[in-house]
Amino acid sequence: MKNKFVLFGLLMCFITIVSSCSSKLVIPLQEKSSASGSIYIKPSVKIKAATVMVDGNIVSEKRRKVKSITVTNVADGNHTVQVTSASWYYKESVNQKDTVSIKSGSRASVLVAVPPYSTGYWIYCGGLIAATLILSVAGI
Repeated sequence: MKNKFVLFGLLMCFITIVSSCSSKLVIPLQEKSSASGSIYIKPSVKIKAATVMVDGNIVSEKRRKVKSITVTNVADGNHTVQVTSASWYYKESVNQKDTVSIKSGSRASVLVAVPPYSTGYWIYCGGLIAATLILSVAGI
């Protein structure tokens, strides 16, 4: 019986570690530039499969979860920032477009509203937990 609890604990730890992996990205907009401004993009919660565009150019396209994205080497002036995500995790897709102004090396922030998780996501999570419980009780 003790082995079943150990197995269950290990499986739950594995699921927690795998599902909580996310990153903070720092991406230069221009490789060699005298521009010193930056744009900090912060989703309300970790966002899955985010695509970030600055002035119509794709800067980042990640399929994993992202905590924040910082775009560096941004020139002075007005810039359009668009963040999209069409992951099945969410009830609706994310498509937010903002205009930010960078002046003499300043840092602009963009907050992205992420919709709640979809019913399918919760069914998926419940299925993972149920499978873990069944496997740990069966002793497999």
